[in-house]
Amino acid sequence: MNFLNPYFLFGLFAVAIPIAVHLFNFRKFKKVYFTNVKLLQEIEIRTKKQNKLYNYLLLLFRCLTVIFIALLFSQPYIADEDKALVQQGENAVLIFVDNSFSMENSTKSGNLLEEAKIKAREITSQYSNSDVFCLMTMDMLGRHRHFVTKERFLELLSEIEISPSSKPFSEILKSSHDLIRTNTSDSRRCFYISDFQSSCFDVENFPDDSVENIFIPLHSQNTDNVFIDSIWFDNKLFRASQVANLNVRVCNWSDEPVEKLPLKLFVEDKQVAIASVDIQAKQTQTESLGFTIPNDTIIHAKLSIMDNPVCFDDDFYFTLLVSEKIKTLIINGESENIYLNRLFGQDEDVEITNVSVNNPDYGNFPKYSMIILNELKDMSSGLLNELKKALDNSSSLIILPSMEMETGSVNASLLQMGIPPYADLEKAPARVVRIDTENSLFKGVFSSIDENIEMPATSSHFPITKNGTRAYQSIMQLSNGDDFLIVVPRDNSNVYMFSSPLKESCTDFVKQSLFVPVLWNMCAMSQIMSRTDYVLGRNEFIDLSSFVNTETQQVLTVKQLHDKNSFIPQIIKRHNKTGLLLNNQARTAGNYNVFQQESLLAGFSLNYPRRESKLEFLSDSDIRSLLEKQGISNARVFNEKGLLETQFVKSEAEFSFTWILLLLCFLSIASELFLLYRIRTKT
Repeated sequence: MNFLNPYFLFGLFAVAIPIAVHLFNFRKFKKVYFTNVKLLQEIEIRTKKQNKLYNYLLLLFRCLTVIFIALLFSQPYIADEDKALVQQGENAVLIFVDNSFSMENSTKSGNLLEEAKIKAREITSQYSNSDVFCLMTMDMLGRHRHFVTKERFLELLSEIEISPSSKPFSEILKSSHDLIRTNTSDSRRCFYISDFQSSCFDVENFPDDSVENIFIPLHSQNTDNVFIDSIWFDNKLFRASQVANLNVRVCNWSDEPVEKLPLKLFVEDKQVAIASVDIQAKQTQTESLGFTIPNDTIIHAKLSIMDNPVCFDDDFYFTLLVSEKIKTLIINGESENIYLNRLFGQDEDVEITNVSVNNPDYGNFPKYSMIILNELKDMSSGLLNELKKALDNSSSLIILPSMEMETGSVNASLLQMGIPPYADLEKAPARVVRIDTENSLFKGVFSSIDENIEMPATSSHFPITKNGTRAYQSIMQLSNGDDFLIVVPRDNSNVYMFSSPLKESCTDFVKQSLFVPVLWNMCAMSQIMSRTDYVLGRNEFIDLSSFVNTETQQVLTVKQLHDKNSFIPQIIKRHNKTGLLLNNQARTAGNYNVFQQESLLAGFSLNYPRRESKLEFLSDSDIRSLLEKQGISNARVFNEKGLLETQFVKSEAEFSFTWILLLLCFLSIASELFLLYRIRTKT
């Protein structure tokens, strides 16, 4: 038999108290005088014998009560060596210490990370110097991925600092299990010390194996946090000296509303705008800020709020790459389209290239964001294959039919691209009677809809049929029910189809006021804006196709603003796009520049992930419930408020005498009270 709290056995010496009271009974007796005591002599003898017996029984029950109470607090149990966390022989112990941003939250003794280090030291103190230890953190550093002595483990433990890394617990468990299996010790266990954020505890993905896991939850005093969640722009393109409309989503993850929170915008380290934000508890608020784009190609900016003690998500970095001209390719069946040339020829935002269908430069297709097929009579297999590649590469497409096209040949090509085919030519005139003004093509075009607005008309057209292809949206519909203009949405691009050539002999649309905004918006929407920001630690593909050319074998370096250190990223090509992979070489959020030798080439921004911004934690009972619900039996959860040393001893208990001792203590006290009652009734 073992004792969980053996020091309480010293309480057995308290048995001397009822014995001393029994031996030194200072009770004073009163004398009562009787005229004849002969009749009382027999009663007096019998009463003394009964009182003596009652006193001995009272002493017995009082001593038993003290003994049972002392044993109850010492918590005796029968041990099961197989369950013990510390076993005979060499033990292999892996300890995971969560060092993510949420661990900088405050506690009574400092912050959660310091408390986690204390817990890790308490765990190691339970094991001998001959045991081996392995440290793991959110960083998954190489120097931690092997077993060391206790002394070396404590040195590594003291070096842990807060890190931007944050991983789901399933990934942490898989890595720790793979690592501990490399050790040949008979006893192998993994300890996880964390605040256990509910957003990261993906118990449904936990590995199902025999490695034992012990979860040790920590909890802070503060669960309030205000942070910048995300941003987006209303602009389709960024142009120097134009106004950019920035939308910012701010989240208040606390139980109290936030009033007049200053939201500051810095562009190139200069404050250019400020807003005051009011947010209700557990709500988000979207704030709009406008600023003039500087005359630079690469513009670094930052949004900032002030919120303590969790402040890693108070800054949001983003980079604007001022767009080049929208590159548009027009493939002509015969002659060039004078209306398209007139529209885009003088436009500073669009660069058009006219080529003949008989002499296209397929090698340059990937650089065009918009391709216009102008009155092609048919499509060759080579052109079809290049168009399919362009669509997969996020280029958009405008199709203008030819009055002399071979419908069967063209339709076969359209179907292979998942585009609705044309029906036979309809020579009857028709006028547009319905316009889908909610379509993004018309955003900002109509201030109000005039019922008497003049609609485009056609003298003849090719009806567009569905024919089992992917769904399309009707933008302009004719009076006979046919469509004049449709859009076929794709993953990252659009295909626009007109039912009539864009020339005056077929339609007056080229002279309508709608012609300019509709065609310009088609080209503008084809331009995929460079991402303004990326998430640190995800090793995302940073698209720099407009700036980096893999064919030149150029060596690039990346450097954070206001930092002298630099590193060489990996340049790769993915889906016909050229970009960078950082491979976790960047460690802090901020704005970064890309250099070729000493020449500035491009820029991008990295932000810390917002996964841990919502401070929502699991208690020890929550963790147990989730593990039981998932049927995971190879895990234990330590009480968040209990002493680790005590819980180590508890872990080996097979049978506890607590309830038996509690019952015996109750029976002993009840027996004593019953005897006292009998004595009083006798007297």
